[in-house]
Amino acid sequence: MDVGRKVYRAGLLEPLLVLAFLFQAVSGLYLAWRWSHARQDAFRTFQIASGVFLSVFILGHMNSVFVYARTYLGIPTDWRLRRAHRQASYTTHGISPLVPHYALGVFFVLGHLFAGLRGVLNAHGYRPKAARRVMQGGLMLSAAVAAAIIAAMCGARI
Repeated sequence: MDVGRKVYRAGLLEPLLVLAFLFQAVSGLYLAWRWSHARQDAFRTFQIASGVFLSVFILGHMNSVFVYARTYLGIPTDWRLRRAHRQASYTTHGISPLVPHYALGVFFVLGHLFAGLRGVLNAHGYRPKAARRVMQGGLMLSAAVAAAIIAAMCGARI
């Protein structure tokens, strides 16, 4: 994480990453608005809803990192931020109320990617049933990964 932080916090790269995240959030909301008018199945509805969630999640996460952690708390945005949440007065039994927030974040990031993969498979002539099964398996994998990460955040050893 220390090596990665040196790369993504480099003088020129960090502002570009912030702009990329802002572009992703705004363009995602625009695409959700356009697609929401069209007729769709449950999988497309999931893709739109997960994209809207991720747009809000990205903006909220950036606010937490840049304003709350770096400016207000003056701490690096690593596991010390998690400890700060645990020590804050709004935790229950040492577990942050942000656990559902991050569980959904992980699940929807991965699930949104699998929804996009389903669209790509459909566009390239794969059988709809096969594309649907790829997405269903991807959603199950997404839930498992989210559960494992949240369990680790809560102190479980996996």
